Amino acid sequence: MKINPISWFSDYPAEKYLIFDTMKKIIKDTYALFGFIPFETPAVERIETLKAKGWDDNEIYGIHRLNGEKNDADLALRFDLTVPLARYIAQYEGDIKFPFKRQHIDRSWRGERAQTWRAREFYQADIDIIGREKLPLFADVEVIQAIYQTLKNLNFWGFKIHINNKKILIWFLESIGVEWEKQKDIIAIIDKKDKLKIAGKDIKPFLSEIIKELSIVEEIIKYIQVSEMSKGEIMKFLSKYKNEVLEEGKKELNFVYDILLNAWVSENDICFDNTISRGLNYYTGTIFETFLREAQQYGSIASGGRYENLVGNFSKNTYPWVGGSIGLTRLFQVLDSLKKFDNEKKSFLDTLVLNMWDNYIRKYLEIADILRKEGFSTEIFLDSNIKMQKQLEYANAKNIHYALIIGEDEIQNNEISIKNLFTWDQERVKFEELKKYFS
Repeated sequence: MKINPISWFSDYPAEKYLIFDTMKKIIKDTYALFGFIPFETPAVERIETLKAKGWDDNEIYGIHRLNGEKNDADLALRFDLTVPLARYIAQYEGDIKFPFKRQHIDRSWRGERAQTWRAREFYQADIDIIGREKLPLFADVEVIQAIYQTLKNLNFWGFKIHINNKKILIWFLESIGVEWEKQKDIIAIIDKKDKLKIAGKDIKPFLSEIIKELSIVEEIIKYIQVSEMSKGEIMKFLSKYKNEVLEEGKKELNFVYDILLNAWVSENDICFDNTISRGLNYYTGTIFETFLREAQQYGSIASGGRYENLVGNFSKNTYPWVGGSIGLTRLFQVLDSLKKFDNEKKSFLDTLVLNMWDNYIRKYLEIADILRKEGFSTEIFLDSNIKMQKQLEYANAKNIHYALIIGEDEIQNNEISIKNLFTWDQERVKFEELKKYFS
């Protein structure tokens, strides 16, 4: 029997899960401050439901029961948190109060080829705003601001949010004569520009395989190059291309950017990036991706945007939608690999009450009760036959901060010996002063 996890499915030992769980709580609490209400959908959906997003069968984890029921072939694990929500909106559209704002932090599964930083089982931390018929552009601002504030509250490292509007990229290509059927492939290449740059590969040959006209290829390269310039220079470059939809995209992008700055988002933490495309083909307006400032090679750690047509796969009604997601598993794994958690708390426990003698168990229980009521996680060592040194080694192995020692001498003097296992200092306090000591 193989006992190791399946490739790119991860175990989370206690010291790592504590940090991971703390990150989840910060994200959940920050989302709530913006009015995003916790809401969950099932992990299992019908395959036909999941394919509404255009995913291939090979990328979906199907469900198979050992009893071999025939309908199992129609079920699969969700690959994101968005499609199940779209299905829910269509199912209960008459009962939902719009605009509908939700948050969902949970696992998803993808059957794609495993790659570094692309796990097959992963946590996403999603927020969404769904409108009934119209959804003001301010919704885009609110989603990005909530993602921004959440990343700030995680307090891990510098990051930058790159924002664009899908209308700009699509209608730029349209205006220079790229046929509609070739645009998807061109956008996919533009989306990989950073990976190609890191690999030392020139993007021009990849573009030339699809577009034979050299002048059009050169225009696309200029478009890519200008992405590293300022907002003003990008807009000046785009002003050469006259198209009503492109102008609309520029107007929307300017609005989102300017309002974000008015919402106390630092100008150092956001930028225009006219090459951001979001590979998914259903985005219709604002799009954004977030990169670690000094580790862009790890890819985006938070992304999202506006899309208008997803619910239309399940309903005759169209629901405008803006969503954002933090890739919690990827973010955690990257920060862990960069040793950003070396100084973080790595224990669920604050205190361990050493077990010196079974006759003192009532006193141990009383002490543990006092500490727990004060909010300190406390464990009583189970076996009084284990020597004190071994109990202290147990506490050290679990990164417990304090060991409480109550032996015969302490009992007689109504005292408790408190050993700080981080500094190895030890002092005695009166039993009645225990609460004050930890306050």
